[in-house]
Amino acid sequence: MSKEEVRKSFKAENQALLFAWIAKSAIEKMGKAQAEPVLKKAVIRYGEQRGKRMALRAAANRHPLDMLGYLSYGEWKAGKGEMQMIIIKQPPDLCVKAPKCSWYTAWSNAGLNEFGKYYCQSIDVAVMHGYNPALRLDVMDIKPEGKPECVMLFHDARLGPAEMLALMGRKMFKPGRKAVMPWDYHTGHIYKTMKEVLTQELGAAGNEIIKLAMAEFSKRYGAEAAQLVEEFDGVGFDTLPAGK
Repeated sequence: MSKEEVRKSFKAENQALLFAWIAKSAIEKMGKAQAEPVLKKAVIRYGEQRGKRMALRAAANRHPLDMLGYLSYGEWKAGKGEMQMIIIKQPPDLCVKAPKCSWYTAWSNAGLNEFGKYYCQSIDVAVMHGYNPALRLDVMDIKPEGKPECVMLFHDARLGPAEMLALMGRKMFKPGRKAVMPWDYHTGHIYKTMKEVLTQELGAAGNEIIKLAMAEFSKRYGAEAAQLVEEFDGVGFDTLPAGK
């Protein structure tokens, strides 16, 4: 395949499995006591970087950093049929449950839920904190810990009928479509940020953990895909990509 074909082949599964392989390698090499806080720190940094980019997009469009904006500027889009989201509580709070999730499906199929859980434990709160620390989100349940669905409570969302219509319009057209980044970008982002934090905290052992995970990635997706991910080492994820 050409490089462009490889890039377009990336899905949520690529990002999900790379994270889980990194977490698995870290736990097996360092033990839970040492690895778990490092994994949490890495996920929080990754999430806050995503949230910061969302805030930059909102500011560029003169949108307030409120809950409507947070839900409008999400950077990822799952494949058709990969996600199921159900609203179970309306204003002033918004409670959402997700019986089906791209990340859980990828981890479950690969037998990696016990490692994928470290992503779900911190990611959503971290993204929101990066977007606007004044907003509040509680992650009440996550599927990788054995719950039937993920459940999240968005405090004081105040999304009435008019706001929900505005959200639908934003997600379908602008700014929603422009904000969505391709999955090679997301996979490269998780690779670079995890690598940065693991090597900062664990030194040479952190590098070895990343190498082991990338070997698994290459085995599954091919050397060309692994090389594409590693090229994101030179990307700055605290700023917006050109044109985005």
